[in-house]
Amino acid sequence: MKSKGMILLVACILLGVVFGVPSQHDMADHVWKAAESPAVVLDPGHGGMDGGAESADGTVEKDINLAIALKLRNRLEAEKLKVVMTRDGDKGLYDDSEAASIRSMKTQDMKERKRIIDESGAELAVSIHLNSFTQDRSVKGAQVFFSSDADEDIVRESEAAAHILQQLLNREINTDKKRSELGKSDVFILRAPEVPVVIVECGFLSNREDAENLENEDFQDRIAEELCRGICDYVNRDKCGNQ
Repeated sequence: MKSKGMILLVACILLGVVFGVPSQHDMADHVWKAAESPAVVLDPGHGGMDGGAESADGTVEKDINLAIALKLRNRLEAEKLKVVMTRDGDKGLYDDSEAASIRSMKTQDMKERKRIIDESGAELAVSIHLNSFTQDRSVKGAQVFFSSDADEDIVRESEAAAHILQQLLNREINTDKKRSELGKSDVFILRAPEVPVVIVECGFLSNREDAENLENEDFQDRIAEELCRGICDYVNRDKCGNQ
């Protein structure tokens, strides 16, 4: 019996070699490819009942955030990068039933955005926003924030991405005043993220020059182009345009 069992075992091994029965490594590799994560999550801030900041002429932040994010998505996809959007229209990520309060809808919206980002497995999440500082309307310029409240590796990667993006924005957008990327832990989306996350504040709606620029589609294109370049630099310098 032992002899027959040994013969059967040898035969199975030979059949595996001849007919290419997949190894555990091959099977794991196949599963990884089938469930491949997005390279980038884009999160256009606000939406729906939440307009965000507002300029002196009544332009609301949510619309510009979405316009820039859609332009950025198109560029990233043209570079063969997989993109997930937290929203792709004027909507919030909440249940807007009559029983829901504005506060509960806002809380639900923020939690859902964070859930999408944390569960994405993405190489980078970029949240698009506009700033406002009505106490001093001379303050202007684009600035990038990264999570300083996370696993050490995620903080390091978030900061690296923020630095790349900030340098490009300083070169092409912030022609008057250069800014530095900053770590933050008091913003919900930046609290203990599971993937590297940055927030890009594309300018100040409270500043007249910034507001006029941000409402201009050509300027939105410029921002999207620089963000695309920076994301490509970060998420794998070899991926963009080479697939």
